[in-house]
Amino acid sequence: MTWMEISAAISTLAFIVLVAFAVRTLITAKHLLQQLRETVAQTEQHVAKAAGEAEQLLKQAGQLTEEVHLQVLALESTVQSIEKTGAAIGDVASVLRKGARMMNESLHGAEKVVHTHQKRIQDVMEWATTGHELWVRWQANRKAKSDH
Repeated sequence: MTWMEISAAISTLAFIVLVAFAVRTLITAKHLLQQLRETVAQTEQHVAKAAGEAEQLLKQAGQLTEEVHLQVLALESTVQSIEKTGAAIGDVASVLRKGARMMNESLHGAEKVVHTHQKRIQDVMEWATTGHELWVRWQANRKAKSDH
């Protein structure tokens, strides 16, 4: 065998090894692409599921927001009613204060009148008591005369 034949045989052998390595690399790449395709498909399914769940959560959040809004509106009218009730109670308290002040002033006025005219009142009371005693005696005396 000559150098040429040995070189051709080695070249052929190297080419066969290179082709075998290339085929092996292509088969491995094909398997990797298949796994990548499966992973992408699974990821798409997970993303679709997550998107559906996110859509449900957004719907629920929208409903919750609407319910909260309605409750706030209801609470607002209740607060307005409470404010009106508080104002009415304040008005009643003001009227009661004025009435108590007027009553107090009237009592002080009556007290002054009684103090100023105390002697006259005592005289009137004595005359009234004396008059009553005289009337009782007269009634008793009249009854005694009618019994005889």
